[in-house]
Amino acid sequence: MSPPVLTRHATNREGMDIASEDVQKLQQLDLKSGAKIKLYQFDLSPPAWKVRALLHYYGVPYESIAAYPGQQLEGVDSKYRKIPKLVIDDMQINDSAVIFRTLGPMLSGEPLTAEQVELEKRNNIKGLLGALEKETFSSYFGIVATTSALTSDWTSWRYALFKPFAPYAAGLLFPLLRLFFTRLPHGRHGTSLEHGRVYQEALGSKSFFHGDHVGPLDLSLYGTFACFTGKFQSPHSDAVLAQCGLREWYERVDALVNAVRPLDQSMPAE
Repeated sequence: MSPPVLTRHATNREGMDIASEDVQKLQQLDLKSGAKIKLYQFDLSPPAWKVRALLHYYGVPYESIAAYPGQQLEGVDSKYRKIPKLVIDDMQINDSAVIFRTLGPMLSGEPLTAEQVELEKRNNIKGLLGALEKETFSSYFGIVATTSALTSDWTSWRYALFKPFAPYAAGLLFPLLRLFFTRLPHGRHGTSLEHGRVYQEALGSKSFFHGDHVGPLDLSLYGTFACFTGKFQSPHSDAVLAQCGLREWYERVDALVNAVRPLDQSMPAE
């Protein structure tokens, strides 16, 4: 018989901000030293890439713990079944959007405007992030590109014969995956290009969404594009960057984040 799974008291539900008294407790902590921070995530989770972008850019050390949607985890409230989960000392924060709304102002030193909050919320499962996931994994060329990227480091002789054909074989699954995504909320609020044009208008002629400096909204969007463009090599993500005039913005943020620590490198807690 497997041992019982210990869970914390109920934490915030999806989309629900944490209690104001908990925010005040967090504000009293030095998140860059002293606080014990754990990020429950897995490498193929776009929302986890968003949160890593925030933590890496602002130099917040954390322990990365492999976790998957629906998994029962020792020591956390698993009633929230999605990923990522962020635990700071004994406080758990669920939902990447809530993590950004909570920690973004603390780390950047300035509050998020109402417009910035709404633009960040657009980068969710029903918005940009979900649209990219749906378009990438339910199209032939999206699946081929992603499979090719994820198998690029296969070096074992056992895979040598299969590796060249794996992307194209996987691509043939696109009709089933397209049917699968019709049952999910991914991208219900528009296509990735439609969302990209909204962000293009919001950015305007500014270098960053926060003006002349990187802020939480930049990092949220950068984390999403870094996952789909960098990790999955999604043609749909590249199309948004190219057709919506966001390529130069992405490259500026990419250079600044990588100067601190790339998103595909772990950042262990001190």
